[in-house]
Amino acid sequence: MKPRQQLIKDGIIDEGKITTKHSIALFYKLQLEKFEKLGIGKQTENGVTITQTLINVTRNRLKDLRPFLRTINRKETNNGTV
Repeated sequence: MKPRQQLIKDGIIDEGKITTKHSIALFYKLQLEKFEKLGIGKQTENGVTITQTLINVTRNRLKDLRPFLRTINRKETNNGTV
């Protein structure tokens, strides 16, 4: 078995897991904004038709991920980068 540092170097382990979770949360946030801006019945640039179900599912997933957005924002504020 490889040591942890080698796994990080090889890209197998993401040492910044919370950053990855933040990126996922940010993706959902941006998607929700896009869906709401375009409106129900319209299509995204990928040909996905926006439905109320799609908006609801995206909103619920974003609620699940919101703590990761807050964690990153607090971390940046404490480091003085924001």
